[in-house]
Amino acid sequence: MARAYTGVFRPGNDGHALWAAGWESFEAKWKELSRNGLRLHSISVSVENDVPQFIGTYRAGSGGHALWVANWASFEAKWKELSRQGLRLVSIAVYEVRGTAMYAGAFLPGNDGHALWVAGWESFEAKWKELSRNGLRLVSVSAAVVGGAPQYAGVFRAGSGGHALWAAPWPSFEAKWKELSGQGLRLVSVDTFAHGRTQMWVGAYLPGQGGHGLWAGQDWESFTARWHEWSQQGLRLVDTAGSRHPCTADALNQVVMPTGEYNYAVTGHADVYHWPVQDTTGATRFARLGHLTAVEPFLTLPFSDTDVKRNGIWRYGDGGWHHAGDYSQGDATFEVRASAAGEVVHVGWDLWSGNTVILSHDVNGRADAYRTIYMHLRDGADHDADAAWNETMASTGIKASDLAEYKTHLLETGATEDPADRDLDAAHWGTNAQTIPVSVGQQVSRGQQIAWAGNTGPGGKRGSGGPNTHLHIFWARRDTDGQLYFFDPYGVYSTPGNYAAGVTDATSGPCVRYPSGWTDGKPQYP
Repeated sequence: MARAYTGVFRPGNDGHALWAAGWESFEAKWKELSRNGLRLHSISVSVENDVPQFIGTYRAGSGGHALWVANWASFEAKWKELSRQGLRLVSIAVYEVRGTAMYAGAFLPGNDGHALWVAGWESFEAKWKELSRNGLRLVSVSAAVVGGAPQYAGVFRAGSGGHALWAAPWPSFEAKWKELSGQGLRLVSVDTFAHGRTQMWVGAYLPGQGGHGLWAGQDWESFTARWHEWSQQGLRLVDTAGSRHPCTADALNQVVMPTGEYNYAVTGHADVYHWPVQDTTGATRFARLGHLTAVEPFLTLPFSDTDVKRNGIWRYGDGGWHHAGDYSQGDATFEVRASAAGEVVHVGWDLWSGNTVILSHDVNGRADAYRTIYMHLRDGADHDADAAWNETMASTGIKASDLAEYKTHLLETGATEDPADRDLDAAHWGTNAQTIPVSVGQQVSRGQQIAWAGNTGPGGKRGSGGPNTHLHIFWARRDTDGQLYFFDPYGVYSTPGNYAAGVTDATSGPCVRYPSGWTDGKPQYP
């Protein structure tokens, strides 16, 4: 199921938690967190294929509390019962499953004036105005299509001061959020629902100052990354909303590997290039969202040959993690060109990926803001065969099984250890004329040839069989901590089938969840 998540953030520094799951897991986590000094402060529900998912935000707290999920008659009765016992409904969610309207609510201690109202928009808005005049304020709002028509549910508590209620499609909703934020109001509750072809948003506002945030319509990986990042900056998630993500589920939540890690140190080069992860200290890994969302459009394709095709990008076709891009045109080599103007900061033989060229790029006034790392290159057939034996085969940092497969490749393609016995297969090794024409410290222009594509190094070719001639390219951006992190210039971060079909097709649509690194938002020849 392709689910999307929205969150409202307000200042806070207390203990907190976030949990999203089906009912049994949600209820079990509620009991566990309650025992550990946390209280459910907001609840929302999204339904996909008649399967509800419950989303809860927790804050540090003590005392009485309750969670109730039922049809209207049971929910209203429980609301009245708990109200008499000194509890107040603080959050409500309305949803429909198999034709039945359901309601979920979180209760916390309270003895102030309060109200609950569920109705269509006209009645709901009229009641909001009436209760507002009578000293109550809307603190939680939820909406869903029930019986074919939108139904709104609201929780009201005693309050005063400025307030607002707004329901609209996203462009209008976002514009109103910015407007009201500038007027000293803060969004405290949000929900979203699809009505026909329109995705609607509804929000309740109360007075507030200081930091705040809204992160809307994101996959779970992006949503939790923002939650983690903003939590560290003194914000707390105060309400959530779930909805259907317009992209297919197999394309989402694929920035971060679930196990292992990926950091690449190029042989003979000082810098280390990192996978874009913010924190791996806990059980959950969080994407480095500030990095991913800050990518700027400055790149063109690293070749001009129209026969070259795109292969795996962030992930391979078999689902393996790549963190890079592969381009090839069958077994044939092609000229590798600079994707942007820059300075050559490294030329050398990498033990795993063979000949490598690294360019540094200044972007928007920031020096060395990005790097492009070009690998599996050719630098003269004889040179490359020598490097294969004298550097890679002589190394101790590569697995013995990989070296054994690489040796098989060397011997079967005429690259014997003794140069006098060599008969290099040109399909694999190219010619001595195909060399790297740039050097360290050299300034290169966009589209300037910097190399020839090949399959040097065991990362390019191991074992028997035909050539694996291709360009492997890493794209990296320097983040605020000074380190260099990989990014996907297509903004998709997924398996090959979720990218545009053509090499120069525009990167657009709901699966493009992060900014594009391509000039004008489209991969194009230099």
